[in-house]
Amino acid sequence: MAKEKLIPYIDVIACAGCSVCIENCPKDCLELSKPKFKGDIRTIAQQNDKDACIGCGICAKVCPIGAISMQRPGTVPEHIARPKEGNKMGKIYCRVFQAVMKVGNYFMGYRTPELVSEGPGSIKRLPEIILAKGVGNVLLVTDEGLVKIGVPSGLMEAMDAAGLKYTVFSEVQPNPTDLNVEAGLKAYKENGCEGIIAFGGGSPMDCAKGIAARIAHPNKTIPQLQGILKVHKKIVPFWAVPTTSGTGSETTVAAVITEAATHHKASINDPAILPKYAVLDPELTMGLPPFVTATTGMDALCHAVEAYTNHTYNTKVEDDMAKDAVKLIHDWLLKAYENGSDLEAREKMQYAAFYAGRAFTRGCVGYVHAVGHTLGGLYGVAHGLAMSVILPHVMRQFGSAVYDKLADLADVCGMEGETNEDKALAFIAWIDEMKQSMGLPAGFDCIKDEDIDQIIEWADKEANPLYPVPVVWGKDDFKRLIHTLRNAVY
Repeated sequence: MAKEKLIPYIDVIACAGCSVCIENCPKDCLELSKPKFKGDIRTIAQQNDKDACIGCGICAKVCPIGAISMQRPGTVPEHIARPKEGNKMGKIYCRVFQAVMKVGNYFMGYRTPELVSEGPGSIKRLPEIILAKGVGNVLLVTDEGLVKIGVPSGLMEAMDAAGLKYTVFSEVQPNPTDLNVEAGLKAYKENGCEGIIAFGGGSPMDCAKGIAARIAHPNKTIPQLQGILKVHKKIVPFWAVPTTSGTGSETTVAAVITEAATHHKASINDPAILPKYAVLDPELTMGLPPFVTATTGMDALCHAVEAYTNHTYNTKVEDDMAKDAVKLIHDWLLKAYENGSDLEAREKMQYAAFYAGRAFTRGCVGYVHAVGHTLGGLYGVAHGLAMSVILPHVMRQFGSAVYDKLADLADVCGMEGETNEDKALAFIAWIDEMKQSMGLPAGFDCIKDEDIDQIIEWADKEANPLYPVPVVWGKDDFKRLIHTLRNAVY
C-alpha cells in the first residue's frame, strides 16, 4: 500500500507570519495571506497550490514556533486548542505563546549596538569611521525641524571635510508614514547610496529602518513587512545617531510606521533592522526644548518600566539595564528639563534612553505602547506624550500583579515604603508628580466615542499574544483604561 501523503496544517492563531516556511518551501506552494482590511498587518502563511505540495515537511521543520504540522488531508492536530473571544482560553493561549517565544528569544540574536563614538563632540568622528568601513556615499535621514535649526550641520561639515558623499532626506513626519519611507527609498536609489545614517529622534530612526527594510525587500510594501520577523535579511550599513533621549531606537528591533491611507500605526519587528552602530553625542540634545525633553525622557521611562514589569522574555541583562535606566531618569530628567544646557544631565539621559531601549528590545513593551500607538495614528498625538500620559494609569490598573516589580524600581530610586504595595504606589505617584511638574496632562480629551472600538481592536491586535504583560486584558479592561484616560485629573 502506498504511503498516504501528508500535507501541512497551519495553525492560523499561532502563525506569526514570519515567512520562514515560505522562503524554504522547495515548490513555492505557500504564500502570505492578503490583509483582511485596510491597515491589517496580521498576515499568515497559507497554501496557494495544494496540488504542488509534495508533503516534504520542510515547512513544519523550519517553523520557529511550531505553528505547522504535517497531517492527513482533512484532519486537525489534536493538540491545537482554539481560544474563544473573551474567555479564559484566550488568556491561556497568550501565556502559552509567550512561553514558546521565551525559548525562541534565545535564538534571535539580540545584541547591543556598538558605540563607535560617544561623548561631547563625538559626531565629528563619524565620517572617518564610515569611510573606514568601505562606504563612500550615504543617505542622511533626518527631519525638517532639525535641518531648520542646523542640528545636522556639524555632521554635514565633517562629511564634507572627510570626502564622504551624502544625500539629505528630511521628508519625515512626526509619525512617519509608509509614503515617507517610499520617498526615502527613492532618494537612496536615485543617488547611488551605499548606507544610511539615521539622525534624529524616533521618527527619523524609524523611517530610516523602514527604508532599510524596503531596500532588503524591494518587492514588498511596508504593511507587508509590519509584524514579527518579516524582514530576516541583512540590511545596508546603518549608523544611528540619536538627537533626543527617549525612543532608544538606536538599540531596538522595531520601526513604527503609520499607513497613510488608514492612519493605522504598526511596527516592523525584526532583529535584522537593529542598527549595528550608534553614536551618543550629548551636544546634539542641548537644543531640545523643555517639552520635548520631558516627553522623550518619559518615553524612555515607559520603555524601562514596561520591559521590567513584563519580565518574561528578559535575561539579567535586560533587567539590569531597565533598572539602570530608571535610576538615571529619576536622578537626571528634571535637571535636563529645568536646565537644557546641563551637559552632564543631557549625557546621563542619553545613556538612560540607550539602556531602556536595549531592555525593551528583548523584554517588549505593553499596553501603554499598544494604546498609545492608536492615539498617534488616529489623532496625531506625539509618541512621547502618549507614553507619558498613559504609563501611570496602566500600572495602576495592573494592581497587585506589578507591585513586586515596581517595588524593585522604587528601591533603585531610594523610595521608601513598609510593604511592596506601598513602594509600588509611591513609584506610580512619582511618575504622576514628574508629569505634572513638567506641564504634561493627566489624560486625553481627544478620544472620540466612535473610535473606541477601533482603538481596542488595534491595541489588542498589537499586544496580544506577543507582549508578555503582567495581566492579559480583554475588551472591558481596555474600555476601563480609555474611560480613565478621558476623565483623568491631577
